[in-house]
Amino acid sequence: MPFTLDNGLKQGLLAIAVVSIAFSGSSAMAQEPRDKPEIVDILIPPPDSELYCKNIAEAASDARVKWQTWKMISLEASLRDRIAELQRKEREFETWVERREELLGEVEDQVVSIIGRMRPEAAAAQLATTDEEAAVGVLLKLKARVASSILDEMDPARAAQLTQSMMGIANPDIQRSF
Repeated sequence: MPFTLDNGLKQGLLAIAVVSIAFSGSSAMAQEPRDKPEIVDILIPPPDSELYCKNIAEAASDARVKWQTWKMISLEASLRDRIAELQRKEREFETWVERREELLGEVEDQVVSIIGRMRPEAAAAQLATTDEEAAVGVLLKLKARVASSILDEMDPARAAQLTQSMMGIANPDIQRSF
């Protein structure tokens, strides 16, 4: 407890009271024991700062609650704005993805048409250098007769790999029963 004038005054008066009781009643205390020692209560008013804090505690609490409520409302509005912005961007992104898918579908159809019209040797050379997923996609969209003639012209290992991918054997998660 820090020493203040009020605390020091209380402690000093208490010490004087205890010493005066001890010296004045030492013979009486020896003769008759007391259950409770008498303590002199000296009423000292609380300091002004303590009174001020007690008086404004309720108003300060109300002001704190109002400020916190205002802050929550402000954050909620900011969050709503951010959610609306994200939803707008999501719709924009979905539109972009749809356009991209349409374009890729058209390009893919054109590529399939081009490869389908190529000589089997040239088409085999093209698909041999294409990644597996794209090559399988093209072969699956071609007519069976054209796809078989292209596979016939490919390196046997690459043709087997593409054929397995087309059947789903390359993916061990897919179980086929023939």
